[in-house]
Amino acid sequence: MIRALALLAFFAAALQARAEAPKIEVRGTHDDDAFRKEARGALRHAWPAFCELGGVKPEKDDPYVVNVYRQREEYLKADRDLNGGRFANNGGFFSVETGESHLLMSPRVEADFTKRVPLTERMRTLIVHETSHMFWRRHVVWYAGAPQWALEGMAEYCAERELGAGALDGIYFSTGLQTLRRAIDSGRILPLEDISAMDLSAQPDAFLRDLYYRESWLLVKWLVEEKPDVWSKLVEDFATVPDRDTAAARGRTFFAKRVGAPRDVQKAWTDWIRGLKSGPWEMKYGDWRIDAGELEGTAYPKTGSAILNEAEIKGDATIDAEVWIQDLANGQADIVIGAWDDRARNLVKVAFMKGGVTALLVLKEDKWERIAFTQSTPPAIPAATWKSVHVEIAGRKVRACVEGKEVLDFELADEDVRLDGRWGFGNFDSSVRFRKWKVETK
Repeated sequence: MIRALALLAFFAAALQARAEAPKIEVRGTHDDDAFRKEARGALRHAWPAFCELGGVKPEKDDPYVVNVYRQREEYLKADRDLNGGRFANNGGFFSVETGESHLLMSPRVEADFTKRVPLTERMRTLIVHETSHMFWRRHVVWYAGAPQWALEGMAEYCAERELGAGALDGIYFSTGLQTLRRAIDSGRILPLEDISAMDLSAQPDAFLRDLYYRESWLLVKWLVEEKPDVWSKLVEDFATVPDRDTAAARGRTFFAKRVGAPRDVQKAWTDWIRGLKSGPWEMKYGDWRIDAGELEGTAYPKTGSAILNEAEIKGDATIDAEVWIQDLANGQADIVIGAWDDRARNLVKVAFMKGGVTALLVLKEDKWERIAFTQSTPPAIPAATWKSVHVEIAGRKVRACVEGKEVLDFELADEDVRLDGRWGFGNFDSSVRFRKWKVETK
């Protein structure tokens, strides 16, 4: 109760009335009107959290400019011009020099998906994240003196708050929690000692960079929600730091003083992460959403993606689902089994293709190798039609059926190919949907 009251007091001190969002300009080459409207709406919706968490209520504010690019090269040019290419792999950045945000939002391959979902959860969080940096820079006194983990963590926390109470059940933030839990279990989590001392926001290694952002988010969330008095003192300390050059070193000192030695608080923090409730899904590339019990994933041109459930298959198993494939040239829906992380990508998938091919593929050295395939005429899964699929694993044998009719039966001779691990779904060059899934394993 005391902690809850302290948290309420911390928030209440920030605002006496709801702040009005200023003008938001979405510029750049992503000229879809529905996308721009949704982006502006998301930022207006996020504004109260910006003000509340920042402890300010600006009376007047200049327009916020968000530059959104359709092509990767356009984004890379902006990054080279403003940052020397530092954020080439991030997909977005806030420029201190110009005071504007720059984001890459490549168009999806399916026009219908874009019309129905002009702004996906992943895109929405990225826009709110980068715009929050603009807000802190303008209005929050401790921004310039805060270590990078506090800046990135607060930006992600703002994105979580914008999505509302069910944010952790959604795909984006459940992905973050699933990733961190596996990193904790494997001993790959970045120690708090490193998080509190280093800036990995532009780390070239995608796995380490992703961990840094996820851990920074949960460190801020932990402090704000579980230790609000400590967080209040920390931001007071950050406000005394005169510039960014000394922010990291001073930040380490403040962390040890207010929170404790990183090694001493590591276990309490990771135990808290384990206890958070979230959705069961972890997204791997692409864009995925869940709505009314239906999973939908979309890929960018000539690319694929996957989404894995936290549950694992061990031994013989069956996977049933209903599948829908968009009417595109290379439409493909996958049932996926295995592991996909920084250490191991041991994946096997049964691919149901719009053209009538059903294939068994194995991921080897980051390339998919077709092990077996059959051709159905007419196609077993016509485009834009719901069909039931069944995948059965018995020993080394993989069997697949569509609407009860067998379309693939193959026994894997390669003992290096594993048929256990997490299960999930995937796509390639198309939008796919899955519903009514059921998994049984011995």
